[in-house]
Amino acid sequence: MSPAPTGLAAELSVHHDIWGWYDFSGRPHPDVYRHNAPRLAAAIKELSSVLGLPPEPGEPTYFGSATPDGLATPDAYDDGMGPDLTSRL
Repeated sequence: MSPAPTGLAAELSVHHDIWGWYDFSGRPHPDVYRHNAPRLAAAIKELSSVLGLPPEPGEPTYFGSATPDGLATPDAYDDGMGPDLTSRL
């Protein structure tokens, strides 16, 4: 939280693969995603409600891209896997 002169601001960061469709190795984990993605969306919605402002997704990183309600799902490769991000862990 930041009490900036323009008003309150908050930054929400996630640091684990449980919020996305793929794990850091690129393997889909739909059960983990279905359990956790709604929790992230609810947290974003609550934070937006408290601040009275819609979310503004930040810049994409090597690990993913934010959306107004969670994380974007990268396109699958031909083998059904996602990007392998383990080289930067």
